Amino acid sequence: MPKTAIQTAFSGDVLSFQPCPPQVGSKKAHTYLIGVNDEAASRVLEGMMPLLGRLLLEKTADVRERRLEEMIGFMATQMLAPSAVDTQMAQRLASRHAAVLNEFGYFSAEQLAEANRSTAANRNTLADNWRKRRQVFAVPHPDKSARERDVYPAFQFVDHKPIKAVQGVLAAFGERKAPWKLALWFTSNNGWLPGSARPVDMLASDPEMVIEAARRDATGSAA
Repeated sequence: MPKTAIQTAFSGDVLSFQPCPPQVGSKKAHTYLIGVNDEAASRVLEGMMPLLGRLLLEKTADVRERRLEEMIGFMATQMLAPSAVDTQMAQRLASRHAAVLNEFGYFSAEQLAEANRSTAANRNTLADNWRKRRQVFAVPHPDKSARERDVYPAFQFVDHKPIKAVQGVLAAFGERKAPWKLALWFTSNNGWLPGSARPVDMLASDPEMVIEAARRDATGSAA
């Protein structure tokens, strides 16, 4: 008996509903036994059966149509050529991403494990734990053929260990910023900092001011 049929069993004072073995020769249809312990309720149920059939057909058609629309939308998105504006925006973002990694460098999880003399058999464990505790963040490397796993922008570390202020910034933003947006926030001029400095340049000299700038930006305060 199918698991889904077992889950539909119901027993009440007036109405009982349970699955039965499928009829001979029927491979797809499900058979149910409905028991009604009240004559008036039985007549009401009989009158509702045609309506129930129509509702089931309409519901099935709606689900099928919705799924079909989702499939068509996905396929159309893959075939739709990007506009010139979209292409230019993508190129600018790609250039900014590359500039961050070129200026500050990055570490792989294996490099961090090696530098910290981690004894874990899995060389990703140390960095993954820092990441789970929101002490650091990682970004997808632009060249997937060179780096399959995410990398860690190096400005988050001193002597290959997390800078404490980074955790404060990540806590301020919560889940509101994607990894690359976080990287760009750290490396872009910020009106909350003296001289519109970049947060990355003040992580060591004034970490509390950087964290406060993150809190203000996270709440949408005007600079």
